Amino acid sequence: MLKIDRTYLNLILVVSALTALFLLSQSWKKQLTVQNVEVYDTHILTGDEVKNLADVRDGSPLYKLSLLKIEHRVEGNPFVDRAVVVRALPYDVTITVQERDPIALVATQTSMFCVDAGGIILPLPMKRKNNMPVITNVEGQLQVGDTAKGSLMQGVNFISDAQKYGSALSANIAEVRLDGNNLVAYTTASSLPVIIGHKDFERKLLYLQKFLTEVAGNGNPDYSYVDLRFDGQIVVGTGSDNVQKQIAMMRSEGKEN
Repeated sequence: MLKIDRTYLNLILVVSALTALFLLSQSWKKQLTVQNVEVYDTHILTGDEVKNLADVRDGSPLYKLSLLKIEHRVEGNPFVDRAVVVRALPYDVTITVQERDPIALVATQTSMFCVDAGGIILPLPMKRKNNMPVITNVEGQLQVGDTAKGSLMQGVNFISDAQKYGSALSANIAEVRLDGNNLVAYTTASSLPVIIGHKDFERKLLYLQKFLTEVAGNGNPDYSYVDLRFDGQIVVGTGSDNVQKQIAMMRSEGKEN
């Protein structure tokens, strides 16, 4: 009987200790307030811009904050792909941001935007990247947050694929013009038109890289266009050849490359 009583007594002591610890922790949590908000991994947005989006006030009870709501507020900015908010005891809140990375400018008849590799239409950032290519002759209206479709998405994919070949190639693409269901790229150095078509971009970029390094690098000024739509060959126009005639022919022939 004495052994059983001791067991109950030990149990009561353990429960009482745990209850006291719980109440103490709750009291301690109530005393914790936000004194600092730290922002990490931003390149386009400033830390102050992210803090304004988060709307976490100094002195707010740390454990009454809804981290999920703060994340949603930050992710409301079109440049933010994902935000992670964490309490950093005893007094801090940290916000880690994964931004969308613009890869090109998009020019409509009335407006200018940016676009990322996923085709998400973005506003022009305050801190714009240097030497981003521009996608031109974009028909229709766009709004921030739209997803590129059709020929515009093909232009995005072409620029994204070009980046895989390194900066030497991607930096040589100044403009990608949408021409019906086809693309025409223009090089940075000489504005040389390069007829791309609308598919199989990786093969065509390999051809373009070889042409720019092994042929155009010799400084021949007579090239008027390059046509990459044909398997296994690079067609080059010279002298009086007219690229507009070639584009018109491309439309009439309905080429699929």
